[in-house]
Amino acid sequence: MKIISVEKNSFAEEVGLSPGDELVSINGSGIQDILDYHFHAGDDFVELEIKSNGQSRFIDIEGGIEPGFGVQFEEMTCRHCGNNCIFCFIDQNPRDVRRSLLFKDEDYRMSFLYGNYVTLTNVKDRDLQRITKQHLSPLYISVHATNPHVRKQLLGLRRDDRLLEKITFLAENRITMHAQIVLCPGWNDGKILQETVEKCAEYYPWLNTIAIVPVGLTKHRHHLTPLTPVDSKYAEKIIEWERKNSSFFKKKLGSRFVFLADEFYMLADESVPSAAHYEDFAQIENGVGTIRRFLDDFKAEKKDMTTAIDDIHLIFVTGAMAAPVLQREVLPDLQKIDGLHVSVLPVENKYFGTSVTVSGLLTGQDIAYALEKNSKGDVLVLPPNCLNDEHVFLDDWTVGKLKKQIGKPVIQFNGSFRELIETL
Repeated sequence: MKIISVEKNSFAEEVGLSPGDELVSINGSGIQDILDYHFHAGDDFVELEIKSNGQSRFIDIEGGIEPGFGVQFEEMTCRHCGNNCIFCFIDQNPRDVRRSLLFKDEDYRMSFLYGNYVTLTNVKDRDLQRITKQHLSPLYISVHATNPHVRKQLLGLRRDDRLLEKITFLAENRITMHAQIVLCPGWNDGKILQETVEKCAEYYPWLNTIAIVPVGLTKHRHHLTPLTPVDSKYAEKIIEWERKNSSFFKKKLGSRFVFLADEFYMLADESVPSAAHYEDFAQIENGVGTIRRFLDDFKAEKKDMTTAIDDIHLIFVTGAMAAPVLQREVLPDLQKIDGLHVSVLPVENKYFGTSVTVSGLLTGQDIAYALEKNSKGDVLVLPPNCLNDEHVFLDDWTVGKLKKQIGKPVIQFNGSFRELIETL
């Protein structure tokens, strides 16, 4: 691992480390990434093998070297996905999308560190041994189907990738897993879905939850496998199926085990379940229970909101899916605040296609276009998930470019209406 910076007056500087040095091993164990580093760095005594200008030297340190050692390593290279999934969203990107959004990651280390979903197709026996040795838990697994034939069709595989053998090994070694099924009507639903869920339940509690999410389809599916979108009637049937199965598993396992993404309830025009339904919200980053958490947080904080502010009109930007929830559940309470005027701006997704309705995939150009039709309002409030860490939209528009285009201040919502109003 290459060291790219060393903090001044740090322990690392004291023992003579410099940018450009490479950490080769700790106590004789090779260090290939940050997970290896953290696993070995906490030993009571460490011997670092450092390579500087092609020459190796050894540094002995008593008492371990974490935390606050004072080095920053180069970023870990992410493994590339070799699958050819018929529903892959990356294959449905516009041609002008930035290059970084075309990278398909498939790395169990990213699953452990950041909750990325992986299929495990590229995981070898040595990887499984490392996962269990370093207890990289939990992991997030894209199952989609346990039937080998169907799974090969969905993932574009030439041979069985031994998924259940890998899950068995991980479960036997007490690695917690959370699974997902991207539901493609006519492919992995019906008997295949039931078989998949029942087979996964055999590994409970180590395979702890299953999230079922609807396939996402854009308008850029040129020359790709024809897929049927999830519509309202289909969503109603899946909700009925989930209620039956989660009730069964609740009695058998003590957990509902199977959870639906919020989109199913929105498509069926049904209220999302209560917080108790989602148990510990283990799949919230996968869009399972996000709306319930949002509504409950708003209910809790609205008691402490101010009753009056200086006159201002806020425009809340959202995708088509969440707009009715905001209008029905949030706006009436906000409008009770004297001086605060609010409106919801549902943005039609022209960049990916109107079938894409989530706020996290909104682009700067679509927001600007939607605002041209509705210019009322003083301040534009963006959803928290449509910008990256550099405050850039998926179409490479910056917040600054959006401000210039619409001629209004822009605020990114951080999840708290109370804090938002206090800053006005």
